[in-house]
Amino acid sequence: MNDQERYDRFLSALGFRANLDGTPADGVDLTNLDGEPVDPAVRLHVCPQRLARHVSDDEGVAPSARPSLDDDPDALDDAEAASLQSLLAQIEEAILVREPGHDHLVLVDGGVRAVAADQVPA
Repeated sequence: MNDQERYDRFLSALGFRANLDGTPADGVDLTNLDGEPVDPAVRLHVCPQRLARHVSDDEGVAPSARPSLDDDPDALDDAEAASLQSLLAQIEEAILVREPGHDHLVLVDGGVRAVAADQVPA
């Protein structure tokens, strides 16, 4: 799976849980999560390349590029799905515990952090 396919799959999975406003190059706005409004809406700063780096292992290998112990292609899909599912849970957690004015979600080592607009990395 290439970076764009992974990103599209991620946005599709996120779209089942959240209303997404547009798909700009630098991320998406989340206006609700699991039927509950996100007020104010948050911007998730993610692109295909950031997502790939975030779900890579410690050596920088994306889940889909890791060899399976038994070379089972379904195991690779399972590893990819598990990484993306974990990311969805991290996004939900970041939204729930964010401080006022921290309406931007960024991918960081070990998860997702809610930050103010002036703290979003370039």
